[in-house]
Amino acid sequence: MLTTPTTPVDAPRAVMWTVKQVADRDGVSRQAVSKKVKDLVERHGLAVERDGQGRVVALNVAEYDHLRGRYGDPSKAQAPRQQELPQPPPSESYDEALRQKTWHEAERRRIELEEMKGRLVPVAAVESIVAESGAAIASVIDRLPTSADDLAAAVARDGSHGLRVALKKLANAMREDIAKALDKVAVTRRSEDETEPEPAEP
Repeated sequence: MLTTPTTPVDAPRAVMWTVKQVADRDGVSRQAVSKKVKDLVERHGLAVERDGQGRVVALNVAEYDHLRGRYGDPSKAQAPRQQELPQPPPSESYDEALRQKTWHEAERRRIELEEMKGRLVPVAAVESIVAESGAAIASVIDRLPTSADDLAAAVARDGSHGLRVALKKLANAMREDIAKALDKVAVTRRSEDETEPEPAEP
């Protein structure tokens, strides 16, 4: 999923569609759309609105199209993506339909621009980095018991004052080791990002 400063509330109302609207547009079942929405929310952070029971009542259709095009599996495609908005019902004016189409296109362009600027990050990547960082920090902390003898010697030699001095020295050393470990994670990630191939076009 993607992480972004924009929340569902920030998105124009015209791009917040129901599952039924997306299903009608794409000519597929609501179940198929709901399944895809669930996957995009969990893996890529698709912006949705939920009711009091946690059910999805609306989704950012521009973001849905963008994520489906970028991460969708062509072999499991729901249907060829429609480039145009559905025809409005008789109760809607031509101006209203045009307004919705304009908002849809503007939101899609905004998402693409944010991604180009590096402001949108796949949630899976964030979760992976957090896990790697946590493991790196834990590996430094796990070395703490090996300092038991040094701490005991400090207490025996200088009492509580000696222990405080030894602990301060140990804490500084651990901070440096943690910083180096996190730098290593960052360097490795950057290297992987530079060599990672671009997603195939749908």
